[in-house]
Amino acid sequence: MSQPKSTNPHSGLRVIAILKFAKGVALGVGLGLFRLINPNVSELGQRIAAHLRIDPENYYLRHAISKLTDVSPRTLHNLGLLSLFFTVDLLVEGVGLWYNQTWAKYLVLVATGVFLPVEIYSGIRMFSWEKLVLFAINLTVVAYIAAILVPRRRTGGPAPAA
Repeated sequence: MSQPKSTNPHSGLRVIAILKFAKGVALGVGLGLFRLINPNVSELGQRIAAHLRIDPENYYLRHAISKLTDVSPRTLHNLGLLSLFFTVDLLVEGVGLWYNQTWAKYLVLVATGVFLPVEIYSGIRMFSWEKLVLFAINLTVVAYIAAILVPRRRTGGPAPAA
């Protein structure tokens, strides 16, 4: 009779790694969209609207174009740099977790945990189920990784003197 294969006790890290990597790729694609923004956003918006057969006088289209044209190039540059930083962070976290690296666990613990108070505040100010689900996922990730790291710290020290 063969014994069942033992599962990796930290297989949840692989799931978190895949999620982090997917978010990093998605944010990277979003970062690539900054290349579409040019000084003539209005003309670009009109061309996209024509291609999608949206009425150029549509209130929502005009509102979106006016918001985009109000953004300064410096703000776009700063948003692009911030997006690049988060993209790299998410990809590094994902790869590090995939290879079960301790430094990646600490990085995820800090990078995810630091936003929990912001998510709580945002959820209290304007509740939505999406925010609650996001908070629950992030809290679960932080708790899971903390549970992995805490026993390691306790057992990693020198043996007590006899």
